Amino acid sequence: MKFNILSNPSNLKTVRQNIKSFIQENKLNTLDELNIVLAVDEAVQNIIRHAYSMNISQAIDFDLSCSKLDLTIVIRDYGVQVPLDQIKSRDLKDVKPGGLGVHFIHSICKKVDYQHVTDAKGGTLLTLVF
Repeated sequence: MKFNILSNPSNLKTVRQNIKSFIQENKLNTLDELNIVLAVDEAVQNIIRHAYSMNISQAIDFDLSCSKLDLTIVIRDYGVQVPLDQIKSRDLKDVKPGGLGVHFIHSICKKVDYQHVTDAKGGTLLTLVF
């Protein structure tokens, strides 16, 4: 399943609905739907905040696929490429709100892979495997 949204936070609802529908349509009931939605939601919020600096009119593309064992969600943005070594959670001992999205993503996913895209459109490709 492929779909795209604009980087307006109001579109997160569409992302959540599409993921839930895909899981249900493909009978992936052994997967934890709520945690998958949480991980993707956190990833998209990070894209909106960091790659697009809250610009609400930028494209975010999604490609969902599944095998017998895994659900793979590939998310592509066309924004600022954050250095890959800077994509990390804050120290968990630093108790304060926010900054834990990357921690949640890594805790929930079987595999997480960030790649900078080198074509003319740029951006980052995030692959999440559940």
